[in-house]
Amino acid sequence: MLASSRGRLAFLGLLIVIGYAAWWLAPAPPAPRPLRTGAEPWALAEGAPKTSLEKATAILNRTNLWGKLPEAEAAKSPNDPEWRFVGIATNGPERFVLIKVEGQAEQRLTINDKLPGGSRILQIESDRICLLINGKQRSLSIYKTGPQVL
Repeated sequence: MLASSRGRLAFLGLLIVIGYAAWWLAPAPPAPRPLRTGAEPWALAEGAPKTSLEKATAILNRTNLWGKLPEAEAAKSPNDPEWRFVGIATNGPERFVLIKVEGQAEQRLTINDKLPGGSRILQIESDRICLLINGKQRSLSIYKTGPQVL
């Protein structure tokens, strides 16, 4: 067993020595040849249409490459309320909704009070309020955007 291990180790050493010698004795690769410089064998076709930069720009400006832009929408949709939900406050068992109307001081409303748009407050939770808007119950959350149908 010991003799076969020594034989394998000697064979491996011999392979390493042969590989190292072959690396240094092998011929160097040829140097890269310089590129030829001279006339190119091709040319633009005679009579190619000549266009001016201004003409090409005018054509591009007239063309709607990616379609038309949408018409400018109104800044405020008719469904947007004129008030902004600020938060919810509690005083013992009582809960209040804090709202802000543009140009006015903040208002503190409670259950069954009417909002500036005519909606009525049905319920006040820790993270949302339930409103009655045009006969439909809606939930307005602090964390989510937009009212949701119940």
